[in-house]
Parts: sequence; C-alpha cells; structure tokens
Amino acid sequence: MTRTGRRQFLMAAGALLATPLARAQTTEKMRRVAWLTAGSPKSHGGFLQAFRDGLKERGWVEGRNLAIEARWAEGHMDRLPPLAAELVRLKPDVIVSAGNVVHLAVKKETSTIPIVMAMGADPVKAGLVASLARPGGNVTGLTSFHEETPIKMLELAASMVPRGARVAVLADVHIPFYSARYRAEIERTAKAVGVRPEFIETAAPEDASRVLDALRKNPPAALVVLPSSMFLFLGGGLVKSAEAVKVPVIYPFEELVEAGGLMSYAPPAADSYRRAAFYVDRILRGAKPGELPIEQPTRLSLAINLKAAKAFGIKIPQSVLLRADRVIE
Repeated sequence: MTRTGRRQFLMAAGALLATPLARAQTTEKMRRVAWLTAGSPKSHGGFLQAFRDGLKERGWVEGRNLAIEARWAEGHMDRLPPLAAELVRLKPDVIVSAGNVVHLAVKKETSTIPIVMAMGADPVKAGLVASLARPGGNVTGLTSFHEETPIKMLELAASMVPRGARVAVLADVHIPFYSARYRAEIERTAKAVGVRPEFIETAAPEDASRVLDALRKNPPAALVVLPSSMFLFLGGGLVKSAEAVKVPVIYPFEELVEAGGLMSYAPPAADSYRRAAFYVDRILRGAKPGELPIEQPTRLSLAINLKAAKAFGIKIPQSVLLRADRVIE
C-alpha cells in the first residue's frame, strides 16, 4: 500500500470509529429535573450545587444528558402554588422540593410526576406518604427530623437561662407541622425543662425583623427559631435582627451560625441535598418513587459560634460546649 493509500485508509477507519461515538453523544436522551424551594439562589444556591455534584457523581451532567429547571419563592410562601403549577406544566421527569410547605404545594399539582424531598418534617403525618419503608404514590426522598429538633433546641436554651425564665419561640405560621398539637408538645417540653415558652409568629419575610424589633422592648431570656425555609432565606438579615435582642439564640440551620448566629442544632442540610441526587438517579433509571424507602438523618450536629458568644457577652455552659460537633472561633 502506498503512503497516500495508507493515509486514506487510516482516515476512513478513524471516521468509522468516530461515527458511533458522535451518534451516541448527539442522541443521548436529555432528562429534565425541576427544582423548587422557598428560598433564593443566594440562600439555597449552595444546596443546588451540592445536588448538582451528587448528580454528576452518578453520570448526570447539565447540558449533556440533564436539564434543571429551578424556581425560587424568595421567602414568600404564597408564591409556591403558582410556581409548583408552572413546573408541573413543564412535565419534568422528577421534581425536587425542600420543606413540607413546598412538598405539599407540588403534591397538590401532581399525583404522577415523581417528587423527591430533599428536606422536611414527618412526611407520614403530613399526609405525603403511606410509610417511610414503602411510601407509595409519587413521593420519596429524605426527612430531616424538623418536627423533633426544636425539642432539643429548647433543652439547650434551658441550660443557659435561670429556671422559670421566658423563652421566645419564633415560628413561621406557614409550616404545616406548626399546629396546635405541636405547640402543645413544645409547651410540655418547656415545662419539663423549667422554662416558659412565648410563641412569636411570622407570616412573611418582612414580619421577622418587625417582631424581633418588638421583642427588644421586653426581651426574653433566650430565643429559639423553629425550622422554616423562610428563616433560612433571610439568612444573615435574620441573624442581625435576632442579635439586636441581645439574648442567646438557637437556630435550626448551621448555615445561620456560619452567618454569625450563636448556636444551631440540625442535620447537615447540604448532605441531604447531595443525597437527594441518589433518589433522582434511581428514578431516572426506572425506579418507582413509591418503592424507594425514605431516609432519615444519620446524625444531628450542634454548632456553636464562640466569636458570637464573646461579642455579646454570652457564656456557653461547659456541658454544652463538650457536646458540640463544631465550634467556630
């Protein structure tokens, strides 16, 4: 074979080898995943990245075989129903949601599109699933013990204040598990640990600074912030308003301690979002959501910001410091 012939043969062979790969790349099916949270790209953008990283580990890459449609309620819960309806009309393969108020808004719009919960409270009591082991229906994912963590937060508050002291409890009225039964449970816990709870309710992001400002006129001995996507959305703004009350504040998310807050007791949120990718992967590969058991957190973390404690002259009991999983100095 001449040099020219050999070159033409190699070029032809290379073309034959390249053609199937090129065809595979251009015909790989694009899957669509919808994302809905009550937060914003600023407050929840890191969680979306953790979710993306989890998907990438499993072979799902945006622009190649995956498209993500993200919607944000920006802390306004009344925006969730229309946003959920908008996403359902897009007919995605899976919808990822975070927080019971979001799960319920999406569930109301569809009983067929799979819904993966990234975080939330007891999904059985919320009516989202039949059981944790066999959810049934179109909802699965992860729960976060958010109906349980405030009990421990009250105990932490009680360890830092005199017996019989008043402890304010900041609540988002839109959170489904914030019910009369739940408030009664908090009151029972408060009585058991020797403090008096005072519920402070909010309904919109702009309410938080107003009610906390009012609290400065008659400050409690401590403040407990109940889990809510709206409070996570407020982030550093909420921390700044709470700091002005000048009492120990226990938060439901570690991210608020990173923003300057004193203390938090919560499951690692980013881990949950990354793990949500496992469920999306399984569903995109053919699994039925109703047959995927719901996971609960494997650990809860106590984070303490000693820098904040020092700035406000708050002494953290040694017994609490010894229990801390993370200390920010």
